[in-house]
Amino acid sequence: MLLELEINDFALIDHLQLTFGPGLTILSGETGAGKSILIDAVSMCLGSRADRELVKSGREKARVQAVFEMVEKPLYKALLEEAGVPLDDTGQLIVSREIHNTGRSIARINGTTITQQLLKSIMQQVTDLHGQHEHQSLLQQETHLQLLDAFGGPSLQQVKKKYEETYAQVLSLQTELKKLGSSETERARQLDFLSYQLKEIENAQLQPGEEEALSEQNELLRHAQQITKVLGTFHEEVYEGSMSTAVLDILGQNVKALLDVAPYSRDLEAFASQAEELQIRLQDFSRELNRYQEHIEFDPEEIVQLQERLDLIHDLKRKYGSTVEEVLSFVKHLEQEKQDLVNSEARYLKIQGELDHAASQTLTLAEKLHNLRVKAAALMETEMVTVLKELHMGKVIFAVENTKADECLAKGVFDEKGVDNVSFLISTNPGEPVKPLSKIASGGEMSRIMLAFKTIFARLDAIPTLIFDEIDTGISGKTAQVVGEKMKYVAKHHQVICITHLPQIAALADTHLQIQKSTKADKTLVEVKQLSEEERLHELGRLLDGDVSDISLTHAREMREKAQRAQ
Repeated sequence: MLLELEINDFALIDHLQLTFGPGLTILSGETGAGKSILIDAVSMCLGSRADRELVKSGREKARVQAVFEMVEKPLYKALLEEAGVPLDDTGQLIVSREIHNTGRSIARINGTTITQQLLKSIMQQVTDLHGQHEHQSLLQQETHLQLLDAFGGPSLQQVKKKYEETYAQVLSLQTELKKLGSSETERARQLDFLSYQLKEIENAQLQPGEEEALSEQNELLRHAQQITKVLGTFHEEVYEGSMSTAVLDILGQNVKALLDVAPYSRDLEAFASQAEELQIRLQDFSRELNRYQEHIEFDPEEIVQLQERLDLIHDLKRKYGSTVEEVLSFVKHLEQEKQDLVNSEARYLKIQGELDHAASQTLTLAEKLHNLRVKAAALMETEMVTVLKELHMGKVIFAVENTKADECLAKGVFDEKGVDNVSFLISTNPGEPVKPLSKIASGGEMSRIMLAFKTIFARLDAIPTLIFDEIDTGISGKTAQVVGEKMKYVAKHHQVICITHLPQIAALADTHLQIQKSTKADKTLVEVKQLSEEERLHELGRLLDGDVSDISLTHAREMREKAQRAQ
């Protein structure tokens, strides 16, 4: 329910703050008094495109804020949560729009900035504004089936709930089958591929640490000639001394000399001992190096074999893991997957049987749901035509069209909604074919059609606030009285705000607001005033006669007394 509307520097309005209550609120005023400005301001809070021309002349920006009280769990809660918009304990929505004279606009809900499109999506579930073809949720074809189901009552709702349960089961079983493999051929293909992967790894007979050892051996053999030459030279010059005196011989002579003088000093004894130890270690080292050299042999064929083995390991690592250890670990994963696939045949057949059974149940329920919808559609058509005729649209034809049910039932296909694709069609003039509601051009006809919908859906429609503009276009007299009574009925279940120039409708208001335009200090201003009972009589008199007279006041008083008796 709309609680407050605050407008600043918007069109002809400097500052305006309005409060709204439940029931039927009427706004009236002279032609050109600025009623459309209020509708434009509300439209901004409902997500309409911002127009910088709406910023009051000479001001940098306009600001409109509306406060809504939600008495039930909001349908749009998921959208708010996704956008990070907080909801306080009161459940209020504080919606604001800033429109800058540069063309930039900012939308907020509860202080959180959101996109204009998200604001529109949320507010479509809060308020219907009927006029200028804006915010008319009932014109959206995707809502028609939902409305028809609600109109069908508890028996249809029970079947629909059961259908949704079995449909969810079908989706779950289809997902499980997809995981198991879509067909026997597909599972056989997967099994062959897994077997190939396992065989490829197992045939390689990988060993942990093998790659490092092979790489080292490969390097050794590739440089065998260079290594043999270096080691041979070392042995010859240190141990054998083939070209001159060996290093060990020279070292031995110097060690002997040190030993000769060692008795003369403890320090010399230590140096001689170290030199003698160095001589022994060098002898041992030279012999070991020579033995190592003897085992090094340059073999091109062995190098080729080593490289082929390393290439195989690198290929397996590229496919199955970054290390040999990871490749070996991947084998366990492949074996488990292969086993699961082998065992899936029986599971697949079992799930397929369950799916066939669930699909059959779902199709049966879809047909039952369709039959109930057909009955509900026929009743809706009758009631809509009755209400529209009461609203003096005597030649109207209203139809509920279902375009795919028979074809879907014949083919055995269904979706989350069943087998029905429902849309509401209407013809308002004799000889014209029925057309979608969105094709209705007349604002007055559209408003009355919407009012008819609201009349038959008054207890079912979850949108709490309805705003009617142009509801009285092209009507008067008895039709106006009927329109007012229908609106009053809808106002028992919704907050209804209506701009009107018809006294028959205004007389039924729970709250009456008067819109006035005035000129002060060469400035045009728009103001809104809540009328007292006496002021209401004068406004009704003006609406009746264009001017206030004793006769019009008497008539106005009679209209108010009649309206109060009817409440």
